[in-house]
Amino acid sequence: MKNIIIIGLLAVCCLVGCKKFLDEKPDKKLSVPQNLSDLQALLNNVNITAAADPISGEISADDYYVADADFNSLLYQTEQRKYTWEKDHLFEKGADANDWSVIYSLIYLSNTVLEKIAAIERTSQNAVVYDDIMGQAYFFRGKSVFNALQIWSLSYQAATAETAPGVVLRESTDFNEPSERSSVQKSYAKAIDDLTRSARLLSPKLIHPTRPCQQAAFGYLARVFLSMREYDRAFNYSDSCLKVKTALIDFNNLLPSKSFPVDRFSSEVIYESTSKILQIMGNTRARIVPELYNMYDPNDLRKQIYFRNNNNGSFGWKGSFSGAASISSGITTDEQLLIRSECLARAGDLAAAIDDLNTLLVKRYVKGSFIPYTVTSVPSVLKLVLKERRKELLMRGLRWIDLKRLNLEGENISLSRVLNGKNYSLAPNDPKYALEIPEDIVSLSQIPQNVR
Repeated sequence: MKNIIIIGLLAVCCLVGCKKFLDEKPDKKLSVPQNLSDLQALLNNVNITAAADPISGEISADDYYVADADFNSLLYQTEQRKYTWEKDHLFEKGADANDWSVIYSLIYLSNTVLEKIAAIERTSQNAVVYDDIMGQAYFFRGKSVFNALQIWSLSYQAATAETAPGVVLRESTDFNEPSERSSVQKSYAKAIDDLTRSARLLSPKLIHPTRPCQQAAFGYLARVFLSMREYDRAFNYSDSCLKVKTALIDFNNLLPSKSFPVDRFSSEVIYESTSKILQIMGNTRARIVPELYNMYDPNDLRKQIYFRNNNNGSFGWKGSFSGAASISSGITTDEQLLIRSECLARAGDLAAAIDDLNTLLVKRYVKGSFIPYTVTSVPSVLKLVLKERRKELLMRGLRWIDLKRLNLEGENISLSRVLNGKNYSLAPNDPKYALEIPEDIVSLSQIPQNVR
């Protein structure tokens, strides 16, 4: 029992999503995928692959707040407890849709595809399709391992990575394999290896925004290395990503009056992936913190495109790149420009860093109003890039990752909230930046719990 729960508790979601293939049929040979078309159909289940990214980090981050009445009306205490950085009881027991479940369901699906495709002969006739399917499976598994690290492990530090606890790595569908926590080093190495394999195998052509292509793998690797503070490698992958596509939306052409002004599958989207919205993150409850809203210049069109006036002194969020009320956590050209700009600034190439920043911002300001930034010093350019990163990429599932890495860079960002007259705080580099692993998972598998 202890050996199967990591997947056993979670596979339900995957099995339900794969119902077409896994329901019992008169011919039992038909109850499992038989060919490449079957495997691609499994990967086309966007409810598992592209619409269930984890949201715990976004709940715990600092771009928004909730009013007392909205907080008190939440149905699930687990959402409340993540919001106030409690040490335990952060996930519903046995839930089939919490972050642990959705992450390991996608890993299970990826492993299923990788095992089944190994039994299919790769020929000159099917090689392109074969490689792309294998690349998708590696992409989804690598993405999932990285997402798990952002929730249940502390930030990567080379000095401690070999001994610091990482996440459970599953590379097969065998329920009998023991579940063990790997080190941070091994966990990141697995995510990087899978994503690197995917970059070699995936089609360079974008077939559909919810289906990863080679450029998406480059973008995800840039995100991984940025989180690790390996800025040279983050630059290389963001640069490779942007060499394929650099399209940006001109916000002058959007309609601020729309409920969600940025259309789904816009020109900036390289790979669409979203998080399921929980009650606390709904755009009627999650209110943008005033200090963030006040960062935007009056001529900055993001002030109209990203926010809606609640007519009570607060502002909600409507800037999702999914065209709906969801957290857009996929790969986009604006994120890649900001990654490359930050890496250039840290390397001292200030002119190139400023050029990337100006390229983005001229598309975000009222036409003719933006005055391009000029080169000054490394600290001032880096500060500017990080400020624009926060303004551009809020509610993208990235702020929690940034808080963890930037505090290791000495930014010393403390979080605080006031609810029902009580103060809550989270200090820089606090152990609670690695959230508690669900108690039922720990109880049944006996894997080590995070330090609280």
